[in-house]
Amino acid sequence: MIQTLLSHSFKQQLRSPIWAKNLIANVFLGFAALMLLFYVLLVGIFLPKILESVFPGQSPIEVVSGFVIYYFAFEFFLRFFLQNVPVLAIQPYLHLPMRKKKMLHFMLRKSHLSVFNFLGILIFLPFTLSTVVPEAGILPGLGWLLAIISLVFTLHFLTILFKKKLNEQPNLLLVIAGLFMAVGAADYYEVFSLSELSATLFNGLLGQPVYALIPLLLWFVAYNANYRFLAANTYPEEISTKKKTSKIAGDFAFLKRFGRVGELIALELKLILRHKRPKSAVFLASFLLLYGLIFYPEEQYQQMSWIFLFVGIFITGIFFIQYGQFLLSWESSYFDFVLTRKVTFHQYFEAKYYLFVATSAIAFVLSLGYAYFGMKIVFINLVCFLFNIGVNVFLVMRIALFSPKKIDLSKRAAFNYEGVGAAQFLMALPIIFLPYLVFVPFIILDIEDYGLITLGVVGLTGFILRDKWLNYIAQSFVKNRHKIAAGFRAQ
Repeated sequence: MIQTLLSHSFKQQLRSPIWAKNLIANVFLGFAALMLLFYVLLVGIFLPKILESVFPGQSPIEVVSGFVIYYFAFEFFLRFFLQNVPVLAIQPYLHLPMRKKKMLHFMLRKSHLSVFNFLGILIFLPFTLSTVVPEAGILPGLGWLLAIISLVFTLHFLTILFKKKLNEQPNLLLVIAGLFMAVGAADYYEVFSLSELSATLFNGLLGQPVYALIPLLLWFVAYNANYRFLAANTYPEEISTKKKTSKIAGDFAFLKRFGRVGELIALELKLILRHKRPKSAVFLASFLLLYGLIFYPEEQYQQMSWIFLFVGIFITGIFFIQYGQFLLSWESSYFDFVLTRKVTFHQYFEAKYYLFVATSAIAFVLSLGYAYFGMKIVFINLVCFLFNIGVNVFLVMRIALFSPKKIDLSKRAAFNYEGVGAAQFLMALPIIFLPYLVFVPFIILDIEDYGLITLGVVGLTGFILRDKWLNYIAQSFVKNRHKIAAGFRAQ
């Protein structure tokens, strides 16, 4: 049966019209993945020399043991945004005389071949053979490596389970984010040291290799938890029931008081909450609210306001930058209906604009916590918020009208490049550089505060003139709407 499932998976890929259509892109992505793994392997081979140059006089094993926990934290975020949940079109097999147990085990075991699992192995395997085994011995070195590999696969299955549970319990993301923030704050304020804890645990494995059985047990437990979850959620009647009773997004009745624009905003919110790829823009915006923690605590950046300007633009505007660049593509599968709705195109773009303003306002309010690092940061974020809602958001909406590409909302979010075209690459230039065109002359004249005030005034002026901006965007859309619709149909 395993051979049959492998054959079906292989034929499904080769016979898919999407595979043939995107053959060049798939070949390029495969080549990029191989190059990435090759560079990761080089890092693993030269890691001892790198550590000797960065941490002279310290044992490479102790340095790596102290940073392993940070590596796994980084890998969790990487997996959360990019790793795909293992998929097997299992529903067509459920009525056949095939054991469901074998199908589920096949799906989970095949997921071990994920690229993300090879990242940790390619880094730590050469390091173990070149450094850990010669210094600590064969048995302790192999025990250390076994613990690392076991934790890689444990994290693999925990991420899968977390992403599956997230569909049923969206608040779980807030719990995990809060946990990471609490641990990070405890480490920052020296309540305890994560690096010391990591070093103690992994150096202890070298003294007692038998402890490597604990991560191995965690691997088994995480695998078994995924199996039990899948076994409890793969009955035909349950699948059909879930599709009929799913209420992943509410009615947003309070928006109806804002008339037709409010109704359009409600529809946009439902589209976001019911599909993985637009929902990922919300998750990314949530996590990038922490982006300031990379820059704000560092003393060397305190006298460099131009860096904080870049950070503020992204913190308060990352949602509309991510989501707005595919402004029309999200509705490409029913775009002809969009053109025939009893809605003016001004209302259509006005609804999207106020959604972007609302998300930027929420991001700014949440960023007020950065007042801990100084009120100047709050002022810079306020300026960036005004510039975003008065200038950048209109630039994003206008550039997004340039030859939009079709997006299939039923597809996965990770490694999905549908809709990406020249406009997405051009969009980054004005968003990043336009604020600095206004700000740099004031830096040269050593009057940065006046530059920030000017940026805020420019943004506020753009917000006041929003109707003229929206009319311009709507008129540009009207001129090209039939060409855009024909492009979506052709794709």
